[in-house]
Amino acid sequence: WQGSTFGMNVSVQYANGSTQSLTGYSARMQIRSTYGSATVTESLTSSNGEITVDGTNGTLVLALPAVRTKDIFVDLNDSSKPPRTKYVYDLEIVDNAGTVSKLLYGDLSVYGEVTR
Repeated sequence: WQGSTFGMNVSVQYANGSTQSLTGYSARMQIRSTYGSATVTESLTSSNGEITVDGTNGTLVLALPAVRTKDIFVDLNDSSKPPRTKYVYDLEIVDNAGTVSKLLYGDLSVYGEVTR
């Protein structure tokens, strides 16, 4: 929701269900209007503190404050109820050697805020 704090916890596991160590990893996530867009709508990284990497437990905690989500564009002329705009995202981890692994990707919708 536009104007709300976004948070998500991600546990990284191997196919057999055991926890993957993320010690020494960094993480990054970008949101864009389309896969081909040169403009980044939002960017979360472990270096800016919006993604916390718990290496021992193999978890990532993502947090984007309401002050940032309030400015994400929502098409208020969209005929859907409530108004929403679709975006795409992916979440990656990077090890010490620079190897990038994609954990999540897909579409997301940001819904318009009424109470400001």
